[in-house]
Amino acid sequence: MKKTVLALSLIICGAVHGYAQNKSAFEGIITYAISFEGSGLPPEALAMFKGSETVTYIKAEKCRVDMNMPMQSSSYIMDKKNKNTVTLMDIMGKKFMIKMTDADLKKEEESTPETTIKYTNATKVIAGYNCKSADVTVKLKDGKSKTVSLFYTEDIPTNDIKPVYKGLKGFPLEYTVNQKGMEMKFTAKSISKSTVADSKFDIPTTGYTVTTMEGLQQAMTKQIGGK
Repeated sequence: MKKTVLALSLIICGAVHGYAQNKSAFEGIITYAISFEGSGLPPEALAMFKGSETVTYIKAEKCRVDMNMPMQSSSYIMDKKNKNTVTLMDIMGKKFMIKMTDADLKKEEESTPETTIKYTNATKVIAGYNCKSADVTVKLKDGKSKTVSLFYTEDIPTNDIKPVYKGLKGFPLEYTVNQKGMEMKFTAKSISKSTVADSKFDIPTTGYTVTTMEGLQQAMTKQIGGK
């Protein structure tokens, strides 16, 4: 089970990594429930991760995404004005910080697979917001394509939530992330228009081991192999 948790931590880190938020009139907090049904995880792992969620804080050109799960948590903090972008990981008591430069972000965006967005007529109310549906088709490295459906609201403006959704007409309130063959469904369960303290976007100066995504993967792989 410990190996499963550590392996999932790397997958989940990839899922939260890459969020961004451009200057927007919206300021507040969006909380998403995470569902792992259909992920292929054993029942005991599904039970362990029940109640997992992400909390997204948005303020002008600042964005923070906290992913809260049993035995591990992670945060992605981006301040576009001050060019600060970090990912914080706390995995079973081990804390890591991944700092990204503008060059790293550009490389990540350039590596985003080719996508096309097709808007449909389906609608749904999510967390009190009227949402419309879109089918996002991603061209995979092997030449095949994968299509996922999502729901977005035009009441929360955005044009850069995740690189794969770039160009979407609104803010996604229900979407699916596929990392290494495992799917996680994110559904907004509450949205609060409220003032977000600037301290939410402060970067810790102590307590974390500064590393790269590759360094984190190596450390976790060693941990998995050693137990």
